[in-house]
Amino acid sequence: MSCYFSLNFSDKDTTSGQVLKIKLPWEQPLLTRDLIFGYCNGLVCIQDGEGFLLWNPSIQKFKRIPSLPSSIHCHEDSYGGFGYDSVNDDYKLVSFLQFHPHYELHVYSLKSDAWKIIQDFPLDDFVLHSNGVFLKGALHWLVHHETDDERMIILTLDLASMDFSEFPIPFHMFPDLISLKSRTSDLADLISLVVMGGYLCIYLVECRSKALIMREHGVAESWTKFYSFDKWVYDYKPLMLSSCGKMVLFEEDSSRLAWHDLQNGT
Repeated sequence: MSCYFSLNFSDKDTTSGQVLKIKLPWEQPLLTRDLIFGYCNGLVCIQDGEGFLLWNPSIQKFKRIPSLPSSIHCHEDSYGGFGYDSVNDDYKLVSFLQFHPHYELHVYSLKSDAWKIIQDFPLDDFVLHSNGVFLKGALHWLVHHETDDERMIILTLDLASMDFSEFPIPFHMFPDLISLKSRTSDLADLISLVVMGGYLCIYLVECRSKALIMREHGVAESWTKFYSFDKWVYDYKPLMLSSCGKMVLFEEDSSRLAWHDLQNGT
């Protein structure tokens, strides 16, 4: 079963935050593990063995989302995301259901408490491989070509207009990828997308770890280096930027948390 913990850091103390185990207000289905599907404005979207639910940990309230229509349960895989539509004051859950070789886009609206089909996946021969991250009213996904994994882009979906857009990934700023690709069958496994301090961030999962942030949203020329390690590391996942903006909190090797000081490199 999944366990959840709360870890609170003060501005002056970043090493001894108190860890508290959270008692879940819902009963977990047997032999299943929860997946955090997305989060926004203090709300967490959870996927478990029974479907989706929205959870506000600060007040320990949750709402189970109505199930998708039973006629579409035959999909092979699903990815999506969760975010806030500020234009319509509505929280939305997006689920791409794959019916090989195409996807269907289903959107749940908290305001209407219902699902609806919006449109098919907008890109032929491209596939999703992770859930989307929410930033500036839109969800963002890394997608890659079915047969050419070096053709990768960032796909965005505006939650108010439900319009798609896309922009390229700056492969030229990741010279280590060429050598890494020779040791892996899928380049998409080496790159991940997160939000850091209000900016879109791309980082390398395995290598002399490096990350870029997009200083101007949607402007491909604004990608700049965020951090870079000289030593070889494995599976350093950036989680958040400190309130002072000078340190990054990492999940290290899926086993511990570590702060990295951006100024002195420690």
